[in-house]
Amino acid sequence: MEIPTMPHRPSSLRIRLLLFAGLLLPVALPAVPASDGAIALLQQLRQAHGGARWNAIGALIADGQETGEGLSGPVHAAVDLRTGHFAIRARNPMYPRADGLDAQGRWHQDRSGLIHPLDSAEARAMAITESWVERFGVLTAPAAASYRAVPDATENGRRFARVEATPPGGRPATLWIDKATHRLDRAVWSGSFLVMTRRYADYRTAQGLQLPFRISNVGATLGGATDSDSDDVIERYQALATMPGNALERPDGTVRDVSMRNGASRAITPMHFQGSVVLVEASINGSRPMPFILDTGGHAILTEETAKQLGLASQGKGVSTGSGPGSMRLAYTRVAILTMGAADIRDQPFLVMPFGYGFAERGDQAPIAGILGLEIFERFAVTFDYDHGQLVLQPFDHGTPPPAVKGNALPLRFTFDMPLVDASVDGRRGVFGIDTGNSGFLLLFPQWVEREGLLAHYAEGYPQPTGGVGGAFVSRIAHVRSMRLGGVELGDPLAQLTRADAGAVGNPTEAGNIGQDLLSRFNVHFDYRRQTMTLLPRSQPSPRRFATAGLRAAKVDAQHGDRFTVSWVVPGGPAAEAGLHKGDEIVAVDGQPVRAIGSESFRQASHAQAEGTMLTLKLADGRSLRIAMRDLAPR
Repeated sequence: MEIPTMPHRPSSLRIRLLLFAGLLLPVALPAVPASDGAIALLQQLRQAHGGARWNAIGALIADGQETGEGLSGPVHAAVDLRTGHFAIRARNPMYPRADGLDAQGRWHQDRSGLIHPLDSAEARAMAITESWVERFGVLTAPAAASYRAVPDATENGRRFARVEATPPGGRPATLWIDKATHRLDRAVWSGSFLVMTRRYADYRTAQGLQLPFRISNVGATLGGATDSDSDDVIERYQALATMPGNALERPDGTVRDVSMRNGASRAITPMHFQGSVVLVEASINGSRPMPFILDTGGHAILTEETAKQLGLASQGKGVSTGSGPGSMRLAYTRVAILTMGAADIRDQPFLVMPFGYGFAERGDQAPIAGILGLEIFERFAVTFDYDHGQLVLQPFDHGTPPPAVKGNALPLRFTFDMPLVDASVDGRRGVFGIDTGNSGFLLLFPQWVEREGLLAHYAEGYPQPTGGVGGAFVSRIAHVRSMRLGGVELGDPLAQLTRADAGAVGNPTEAGNIGQDLLSRFNVHFDYRRQTMTLLPRSQPSPRRFATAGLRAAKVDAQHGDRFTVSWVVPGGPAAEAGLHKGDEIVAVDGQPVRAIGSESFRQASHAQAEGTMLTLKLADGRSLRIAMRDLAPR
């Protein structure tokens, strides 16, 4: 539960079709650094797909049906082969989506219907490859591009030649070329923490060209967990001399699905900590207010239990990755009205996901209903007012625009859906996700830590399980020596070193992830229209407390709601020294029955305390342990 990050998955057809279109452009091969073997392969590839027939083609348009996550609907793709600009639009029974590149840059329409830019350094590098592929392709770049033949491969009795092509400043694409037909069989493309594999099949003649009428895709994390898959059946191609004038227009991005009750200019809803998790109140279709995590790294999600209680039917069947090496199944539903204070948001798609009992339970309080995310920040300027325990929403496109807020403003950028900022740790600057759904410590990603020469220190941290949507993994916890966010020095907070196979929180293109441990030192204002996060001073400074009991325990299921089962004890830590073992069952904490305590509240009580704080545990076997908590993290 610590890191319920739900990153956006890249559009499948967008990259697949773009990459294929770029391969087929009509210019002669440039003089580039490549082996004779690679050049010959690319010449054969071009001839196999129509050769000189491409000379008059300036645009490619495809229409068909896309099936993914158990949902199907029409898809329309338009690609300008001369500029590299494109627009891909799709719709299924649950939601629309679109992606594009134009003169203003890359943009993405999420499933709630609104758009935001993809403008981080990593997103720009990915767009360079997309644009280069669109403009001239791996066969025909006017500027220098590198080609590298890689070893042949054999699969299911078929033999493949392979070429890696990299435009300057972009990301490489590895092309698998069928040796029997000289046609493109697949392309493998890495971006951020995902690897996309696209397969091309059912080649047919269209306007004298050989084009694939079936394009399938599988996305996976670097650790190998499946993130998404889809299958596109193309019904019609149009190869045109020029692109129609309005074919590449992006959605206008105007908010039209928010109404404010009684003419209110802002909505205020209660916000509070449950342990270290920040919860806000919202109602679904007129229900009583329910607690939701508001997660900048997430999307609208209902737990399966909440959807069942509300009588909401679901459609589709897919998987999603997040923090951790694995994935979680998902389905979709639609909510007629989401209400937060005076704000009503209409007709929203929600994911339905089987979060475990430990995610939702809060002891004797109502369980967590789900997660809210990007769709809120795209519709409102959002203020986390920790001082007053409230969330303030100021709607966009509804009367007077939300004013700019004075404070320590940091620019926000996006690779996918999570906002990113620049920050520094131990004097090294890096790109960090801003993740209000991360209820744990600052996360540091191992690839960045190693590149910056910091691995020795953080690898010595004490071991601690953590995780989120993608499952659990063991991190290492140590103090940073210094940290700076915007213009503020944050001292030596605790940091968790993740693993390279930890999905979104093992991202090789980012430095780490900043969550509530640091964000709650401020009141925080998000304005996605201005692409800023503003840090505002708290009325009282947050205490700096680092002592831990050195254990992990949670309720296994509802039948065992009267006990925490110990899943981890830090070797040599306070709990271990007091005689606690993995598998022990805790039935009371500091005299309070466990049935009344949520797992997150217990996690907070056993971590982030003042040095020497005593924790008293009563165990199911009759033992009573007194644990003197202390800071275990190396400095």
